[in-house]
Amino acid sequence: MNLGHVSGRREGSSGWLSLGQGWLGSAVFAGLALGLLYVPAHDPTAGPFSVLVTTAAMLYAVGLSIAAVRVLRGVILRLGGSREPIVLLGTGPDPLTSPDVGARWRLAAVAAGAVGPAALGVLAGSAAVAMDPATPAHAISTLVLGVNVAVAAGALVMVPGLPGWALALALADATGASPDQRQPRAARLARAVGVPILLGVVLGAVLLGDPMLLALGVALAFLTWTGGQLAARQDATARFLAGHVAGDLARPITTNAGPDEPVASLLARLRTDASVALIEGGAGIAGAVGPRQLAGVAGARLDDRCAALMVPLGSLRILGPTAGAVDVLQELARHGFALVRGTDGLGYVEAEDLGRQVRVWQAIRERRSTDDVGPREQ
Repeated sequence: MNLGHVSGRREGSSGWLSLGQGWLGSAVFAGLALGLLYVPAHDPTAGPFSVLVTTAAMLYAVGLSIAAVRVLRGVILRLGGSREPIVLLGTGPDPLTSPDVGARWRLAAVAAGAVGPAALGVLAGSAAVAMDPATPAHAISTLVLGVNVAVAAGALVMVPGLPGWALALALADATGASPDQRQPRAARLARAVGVPILLGVVLGAVLLGDPMLLALGVALAFLTWTGGQLAARQDATARFLAGHVAGDLARPITTNAGPDEPVASLLARLRTDASVALIEGGAGIAGAVGPRQLAGVAGARLDDRCAALMVPLGSLRILGPTAGAVDVLQELARHGFALVRGTDGLGYVEAEDLGRQVRVWQAIRERRSTDDVGPREQ
């Protein structure tokens, strides 16, 4: 979940500036797209050298536009107490969403990150209008206009990963949301504010007859509606796992089967659809079967042997009761379940059941938070 911190002492960074990570691949892709598609489409008569020079100038202009807005936001955030380096191009620490920086400073940073690019976009658009459309300068100005408009608009798109989501989180923090409430409250703000804005974009696209803008508006509205909810669930899961170990999450295994037993017989004895069963032979435990393995069983395969579906014991990592959440998640990603050694034998953690545990935990915490706030408000 962590994007990975970029230390100020690493190569490519000074005390408070960092190039970030992962920007080189994006720059190469952008350079190929500009050099092979955009520049030739703008000026079909341009030679290879002219295309190369224009593409390099465009990459410089785009990089400068992105870096400028990040420096602007970063300076405001550092004034608000952030000590993270300002990431110029790639990914890295993101104090824009951190509750450690005051909500007012983050709101100011988001606002500056929208107003600054908007002003630069206006300047680039004014310059482009006065230029010959066939010149490289016009192509660069038009690209700078588009990039800065997109960056400015990102402050209004409340999708996780965009500045608009940082705006939603800052507004949630400004209203006094607790750590448990900030992500769900931000998701509700995104639905209440962000979706209507994007639906306005969709209406404008319909009136203008612009299918590309229409498709973009619909896609962003959908992501705004679902992305906040997903971020809230991920945050709740991370908080739940941070306070628990594998032994807290495990359910006792109550079902076993023989390797040669038909799958239909095992299915009839499983207590729930989220149960895990041990496959035991004469030599002991041979493996285990969980919901993911049983999900692909069709009617014609109900007579298959359990041994054909099981995950062999050699492929399973049996966790200790104090194992951390990361170990549990790794096993869930591999097999859909994790086996946990306990005082009463083996237990299991299953992905769907873990999701239910998280939802119950979150509901209890939200109710307690509401009960704590209620008397004070009265």
